[in-house]
Amino acid sequence: MRELTRRDFCGAAATLPVLLARSARAGERVAAPDGGVLLYSGWATKNIGDIGHTPGTLRYLEQFCPGTPVTVWLARANDQVIDMLRRRFPRVSIVQGKLDRTGRADNPALQDAFDHCRLFLYNSGMIFNDRWPPPDHVLKACLAHDKEYGLYGQSFDGFASEDQERLVGLLSHAAFIYTRDVESFYYLREVGVHPPILEFGPDGCFGIDVRDDATAECFLASHGLKPKEFITATIRTDTWVDGIRGPYPELMEDWATQLRRVIADWVKATGLRVLLAPEVEKEIESARTLLYERLPADVRSHVVQRDTFWNVDEAASIYARAHTVVALEPHSCIIALAMGTPAIHFFNEGHGRKAWMFRDVGLPEWLVSIDEDNAALVTAALASIHRDYSRAQEKVKRAMAFVDRRSAEMMTTVRDLL
Repeated sequence: MRELTRRDFCGAAATLPVLLARSARAGERVAAPDGGVLLYSGWATKNIGDIGHTPGTLRYLEQFCPGTPVTVWLARANDQVIDMLRRRFPRVSIVQGKLDRTGRADNPALQDAFDHCRLFLYNSGMIFNDRWPPPDHVLKACLAHDKEYGLYGQSFDGFASEDQERLVGLLSHAAFIYTRDVESFYYLREVGVHPPILEFGPDGCFGIDVRDDATAECFLASHGLKPKEFITATIRTDTWVDGIRGPYPELMEDWATQLRRVIADWVKATGLRVLLAPEVEKEIESARTLLYERLPADVRSHVVQRDTFWNVDEAASIYARAHTVVALEPHSCIIALAMGTPAIHFFNEGHGRKAWMFRDVGLPEWLVSIDEDNAALVTAALASIHRDYSRAQEKVKRAMAFVDRRSAEMMTTVRDLL
């Protein structure tokens, strides 16, 4: 990734009108049987971002495609996630299971949902990349049954050479592809992906509105955390280097050192508190050993380490009450912005193109590269937010207004196909 500059942002902003213009491709598609949307989502339950995509996109479907039958096919789920979704979306059907490339499911509920949907919607994520075998069997099943399919708010970091020709063909047959960052749009254009609609479109998690205020307020009260008088800090301890994912000790030590510096600077400058908030369950222990236990005693006394994982609704309620969210992971930042809270994404190049989401929704000043030893820039951004908090909240409102307008346009495409 390049270093962020004002020219980078202005150039990306200038491309948006072009990205919003729809391109046509000759030829008509065969109509699928009448029905609603089958949303494939829920990539994990130990990562609040992977949980959060589902209620976010469901909320946009509910808001902009009212009356449309929706079934969500959860790749992974647990009772807590399913209960949350049923409370918030009682009219949405929920299925699980596996589907092969011929369209044969391993259970009747998923088979019925697939057979009767009119549009198959692959929810936000970064599924089609060279970092793991692409799950293209689902798209092949849609082609085999003449079903429309679309990809909603996806990032694309590159295809393996042996997969590229096949994936370019499958993705070109999509009814639409919305990339959650502009860089992915350029990549797909470069490799020859040409569906009827290929445009920039934000991650579905931006639509999240699930809350668990009672649990959040109990947690905050038990730890003496007052609304808007604490920031949250989220660590990450793995990344991709040369196509290999792993914990790289030198990088992890550097990242933890920088995040401890940000925490210490905040406490010393404001006297306010910090909550170590996990985006991924496995990082709870990392936050304890790399952050909490290695802070100076006078700083540590202002820091709370969360030692249990949470569902995304509780996280959203706590982020709504935070002053600012600082995270090495992106979806804590997205959830915070959806709750009206400023957020700084302290990103690593190994995150891939999805890090540019924040530039592309109009918040380049809150996107800071950790690879350049930029803890001081995060501290400066926090100080600026703290000096004029109402101005920072207005920035959040403007960014979310853009996201919501764009999401409405994306859902217009869905509605037109139905």
